[in-house]
Amino acid sequence: MDIKRFFADAKDYDGRYILVDGEEYTHMSKVLRHKVGYQIIVNLDDGKDYYCTIREMNRDYAKVEVDKVVDNECKASVSVTLFQALPKGDKLDLIVQKCVELGVEKIVPFLSKYTNESKFNLQRLNRIALEACKQCGRARSAQVGDLTDFDGLLSMLEEYDTVILPYEHAKVGKISHVQGLEKGKKIALIIGSEGGFAQEEVDKIVAKRGQVVSLGKRILRCETAAIITPALIMYEIGDLQG
Repeated sequence: MDIKRFFADAKDYDGRYILVDGEEYTHMSKVLRHKVGYQIIVNLDDGKDYYCTIREMNRDYAKVEVDKVVDNECKASVSVTLFQALPKGDKLDLIVQKCVELGVEKIVPFLSKYTNESKFNLQRLNRIALEACKQCGRARSAQVGDLTDFDGLLSMLEEYDTVILPYEHAKVGKISHVQGLEKGKKIALIIGSEGGFAQEEVDKIVAKRGQVVSLGKRILRCETAAIITPALIMYEIGDLQG
């Protein structure tokens, strides 16, 4: 049986034992049917894997003993935040899942001029992000941020070293030509909704040091662009090259 991964709060680690509670304990006990003596991996959002043995299972929590601690090697070499214009339906579910698997640290949904959706379930999306972290072996959780408007997006761009804007009308510019893809950089990636961006929105992002790039001759669906662009970034910095 493969060893399952769970996330816990660092404050619940006393140096020997970790308490696993909340939804993670429910998943452990009710869904996976783990029992005392089972081996698990616990992550405390510190970049390490805590290999543990379950010692107690109570009504609301499990007490697990740490057997060994090893560094987790899944962290991306750059910190990528995906700013995603809110798409229709459940497309954001897929975007969050796949982008987390690719190493994106945060996804921030936003509203733009051509956004035609308003439904947004933050709790559901953060559950999807957490499950994706477990699936791909990440030791740090990825976060989905609160929905923001376009002005909020622009103000947040000040925090980043590099801002990348794939744009369907761009004729030149490749991910490989972007300045600032060095390891350790904070990168903001901005993807539009099904309707794309208005020209004035593009101009405002460019004024915030945004680098406009093309993703090729074919116009991609927003969810395709949102997944392929982080993959291209990770490839360029060497994270997908083995």
